[in-house]
Amino acid sequence: MDFNPTEYLKKYIPVIDFLAELLGKNSEIVLHDLTNLDSSVLAIRNNYITKREVGAPATDYVLRALKTGINEGLDYTVGYREIANRDHKQLKSASFYLRKDNELLGMICVNTDESIFKELNSTIDTMELLLRTYRQNQTEEHSVIPETFSRSIEEMAENTVLELSVSKGIPVDKFKQEDKFETIEVLYDSGFFLLKGAVPEIARMLKISEPTVYRYLQNVKAKDN
Repeated sequence: MDFNPTEYLKKYIPVIDFLAELLGKNSEIVLHDLTNLDSSVLAIRNNYITKREVGAPATDYVLRALKTGINEGLDYTVGYREIANRDHKQLKSASFYLRKDNELLGMICVNTDESIFKELNSTIDTMELLLRTYRQNQTEEHSVIPETFSRSIEEMAENTVLELSVSKGIPVDKFKQEDKFETIEVLYDSGFFLLKGAVPEIARMLKISEPTVYRYLQNVKAKDN
């Protein structure tokens, strides 16, 4: 019988349940299927933190990691910090890499909402010094990585395009050719075009043809080389 990576990864769903029970409601636990990036979320617990559902695409952090490559000897990454752009929650995250025969098939990600510390800071005066020291240590030890937790490919594209629109001070429908090229370049660097539905979606948003998107991509790749 042919090997089915998705069915193989489903064996880890009890681990997702275990971690959710162990770590409590402030930690979101996600099982990613990296063989299906367009709908990579295979299982998720405590999803109120990022409001994603099963079938959501891989995050931009996951896409960047895949594009730049994950060291074969690396089993997990712990303690990196992220900001969920949707509501600016600051999360502390960790990822465990799931491999079979040295092939990376999936990830188990833990995203812990640290907003409870802000609440404690405002209600327990005696903890103020401890919390200030905690924040200072965390800032020194870990870099903050922005990560957008999108529920669909469309939403992921919209987030990036709107960020560029705001930074430029130009509405998307007023983008000139160079603005659209820059958008394609930013999305390419982020790994967005690893998603199967990326080209038609960005063509729709920028109001250009799919062949134009492919032409821009060729120019971006040539520029990199």
